[in-house]
Amino acid sequence: MIMNSGDIEKIQTYCRGDLLAFLLRKRAWEVKRSPTDLGYRVVPGWEQLPESQSLGPVAGVATDSEDRIYVFQRGQDAPPLLCFDSEGKFLFSWSHIQFRQPHMVHCDRDDNVWLIDDGAHVIYKLSQEGKILFTLGVKGIPGEDGTHFNRPTDIAFNVQGEMYVSDGYENKRIAKFDPEGNFILQWGALGDEPGQFALPHAISVDKDGLVYVADRANWQVPVFDPDGTFIEQWTHIGRPSDLVHVSDGGFFICDGPSGRVTRVSNSGEVIGFFGKPGSEPGQIGAAHSITYLSNSDVIVGHLDERLQKFTRR
Repeated sequence: MIMNSGDIEKIQTYCRGDLLAFLLRKRAWEVKRSPTDLGYRVVPGWEQLPESQSLGPVAGVATDSEDRIYVFQRGQDAPPLLCFDSEGKFLFSWSHIQFRQPHMVHCDRDDNVWLIDDGAHVIYKLSQEGKILFTLGVKGIPGEDGTHFNRPTDIAFNVQGEMYVSDGYENKRIAKFDPEGNFILQWGALGDEPGQFALPHAISVDKDGLVYVADRANWQVPVFDPDGTFIEQWTHIGRPSDLVHVSDGGFFICDGPSGRVTRVSNSGEVIGFFGKPGSEPGQIGAAHSITYLSNSDVIVGHLDERLQKFTRR
């Protein structure tokens, strides 16, 4: 194909316009994110693993009411569940359950520990002593009804003790259960329209009962009322892998590709951020899960076999 000078000029003009549009969108996204650095710094080597143990991919992190830190990891050189105190001292580990694919971990208001095994399509509720109290889903059997999951990703609780499960990798839905584990309702389907999901990867509930979903593959956080009615969605957060509701309001959200942890208000307004991409100490590449301590220190679990603690300068 031979192009004359006029054709070339048209293409150059189009490319400049396309580039300008991209830069304007990028600038608007950056402004909405806010340039405020939250002033966190990494605490190198804070976790004190038992001798001869090492972490694999850290899928989930959570804290309980006493600031104990629960780490759910996929490596073979340490038990799947490890617990540390707030300073990183090793407390105990659990290895009495055979997991297929550890995903997230959460603690409820009674400090029970919930472990999501997306590979086995099941969620375990355990006591502080590690006793299995009950399970949601049927181990090893996927499904899409009120008693089965297909690769669930996360769980969250409202103040009444009702449970919301992001049944994410295959079913693209949110399922709601009563405190005894009885199915109440569900919503969601594959797509990018309001109320649809590409990958509901994590979930959180605020004190008012609103449900927030980290739809990682759609690069957004949709917000719903307690029964699944769509309210709004945040599209300026990046690619959210996990989000944790903060006791004084708002959320910490981790975004692996951008290498940042972002703090937002309950309405999605960006308060600030910290971090940058990479795999060195203090860098937040491959971030998969996030939690925080009562003193506002932040813990991030990474799939590149890292567990990092950040504290305010």
